[in-house]
Amino acid sequence: MFWKIGFVLIALVALMVVARDQRWAQRAGVTGHCIATQDPAFQPDGAWYACKQGLTGFPNLEGDGCDSQWIVSHREVWKCPAPLTSTPGY
Repeated sequence: MFWKIGFVLIALVALMVVARDQRWAQRAGVTGHCIATQDPAFQPDGAWYACKQGLTGFPNLEGDGCDSQWIVSHREVWKCPAPLTSTPGY
């Protein structure tokens, strides 16, 4: 009995490590993610990010001082005062 429980626990830990490294949740659409995007010609200042929605909703960049600008083509576009050191989902 002890060996079965131990095996299941080891398998779960291994699955969690692989899931984190392979970003399967992001590819499956469970979590949203953001990518840097080109700034619009009419507002060339700041850093711009396009965020794709997951089952958990759109990532929120307000904590990084960013402002949501609009939603277009199923992506939320954010304007940030400076480039982010890391973006949600990456």
